[in-house]
Amino acid sequence: MFNRYWGKDRRRFQRILLNLTIWYKVHSPEHLRLELGEKDMEATTLDLSTVGLAFLSKHQIPVWSRLILKFIFFGSKEGSVNIVKPVEVEAEVKSCLPYENEFRLGVCFRNLDQERRFELVRFIGATLRPYKEF
Repeated sequence: MFNRYWGKDRRRFQRILLNLTIWYKVHSPEHLRLELGEKDMEATTLDLSTVGLAFLSKHQIPVWSRLILKFIFFGSKEGSVNIVKPVEVEAEVKSCLPYENEFRLGVCFRNLDQERRFELVRFIGATLRPYKEF
């Protein structure tokens, strides 16, 4: 059967490629939270949008699991680096695929308040803005 969408990105929200350190821990299911512990685990993002992100994990985490993600946005204003306060969001695992020696997790944000969504939109917009030469 022919699939006219093969190889095309059908996402409704634009994603940016992003190498950012994040921290996460399992919120549910409880048996996985107990197995992996309560401490934050470090991971590296692959991409980000206003509704979710993808990251590499050393752990295989089942689809539908709930995670707590923490990350920090860095911005630049007039040559100086600004650190925006840490963002903590709840996320749901939508995909978990083997990727080299790790797992690629695709997650969507859950219960994201207006302020956090605005921070994401602003960060992504600033990243997509063309670079100006002086």
